[in-house]
Amino acid sequence: MKVKRDFESEKHSSFKQRSNIKRVLVKKNEIDLAGTIAGRVFLIISNTILVKTIDKLEFEAKISGVIYSENESSSLIAVGDNVSIRVQEGQVGESGLELATIIKIEKRDRIFARKASGYEPFEHVLASNITNVMILTSTLEPTFNLRLIDRMLVAAELNNVQPIICVNKIDLIERAEIEEYFEFYKSLKIPVFFISIENEIGLDELFTFLENKITVLIGQSGVGKSTMINFLFGEEIQKTREISDWSSKGKHTTSFTRLFSYNNKFEIIDTPGIKEFGIWGLDKSDLTFYFPEFLEFNDECKFQPCSHIHEPGCKVFEALEEGRILPERYQSYLNIYDSLD
Repeated sequence: MKVKRDFESEKHSSFKQRSNIKRVLVKKNEIDLAGTIAGRVFLIISNTILVKTIDKLEFEAKISGVIYSENESSSLIAVGDNVSIRVQEGQVGESGLELATIIKIEKRDRIFARKASGYEPFEHVLASNITNVMILTSTLEPTFNLRLIDRMLVAAELNNVQPIICVNKIDLIERAEIEEYFEFYKSLKIPVFFISIENEIGLDELFTFLENKITVLIGQSGVGKSTMINFLFGEEIQKTREISDWSSKGKHTTSFTRLFSYNNKFEIIDTPGIKEFGIWGLDKSDLTFYFPEFLEFNDECKFQPCSHIHEPGCKVFEALEEGRILPERYQSYLNIYDSLD
C-alpha cells in the first residue's frame, strides 16, 4: 500500500514537521534492512532529527524519499520512534554528527497525541512508545487551568496512557487551598503530586513514582518544565542549548522535543509549552465515556444516545443540578464537545 504525501500543498507550518523534505512516499510492506542500524529518535528540532543507537552512537538523520511506516494519518516522525537508519559514511550534518537516512519507522506502541492546527488538521504525535504522561501545572504564575487539564486527561485515556498531575510552585500558596481543587482527580485514581522544584519539595516522591517509566512532560509555558529538566539534567541542557544554535527554530529549550534518560532509572520526554490542546480521533457521541462521573447516569437518560446538553429527561443534567457532578467538569465537557468535529 502506498500513500503519497504532498507537503507543498500543506501550507501551515505544523504540517512541515512531519518531514524534512517536501515529498515523501509512505509504504507499509516489509523491505530488506540489510546494512541498516536500529535506533531511536531522541530529539527533534524543527526538521532536524537526532537518533541514538543501542550502542549509544548518535546520528543526525534525514527522512529518505521513500519511507516504510505503519503509522498512517499521523505525524511521520516523533520522539520515541524506533527506526532503522542507513549511515552515510563520511557525511556530517549541521549538528556536527555523522549523517544517516531513516529507512523505516517501526509501528508505534502507546502514543500521546493532539490535534494539530492548520488547514488540514492531522494527528500530531508528541511522543511515542511511552508509558505515561505528566501534566505539569502550577499554583500561580501561571495559575492552573482545569479546562486544559481535563482535555489532556481525555487524550491520555484515548491513547491508553496513564496520566499523572503534578502541581508545581506550592510554595506560593497555602497547600490546603490548592489541594481541594484536585481532590476530584484523586477520586478518579489519578496520581496527583504537589511540588516545588525551586524549593525541592515533593520531588523524591515524584521521581520514585517515575522509575521504570517513559514519561511525556507536558504543560503550559511558565509552569516549570524547563526548571524540572534543568534540575535533573543540568549538564545535558547546556548541550541542548548548543544544538539550538543551528536550529531554525532558535534559542529556547522549549522549542524542541527531547528524550532524556535519568541515571538509567527513568526516561522523560520534554515537549514545547502549550497554549491550547485539541483532541484527535474522538467522536462527539463517545465523549461522555471519557467523563467517568457521567457513566452511572448515561443509560438512564430519556433519549439514547443523549448529548447531555439539550435533551429533556437527561439524567446527567439532573445530576449536575443536584450537585452530583461538578460544574467545572461539566463545563469542560461542553467545551470539548463544541471543539470536536
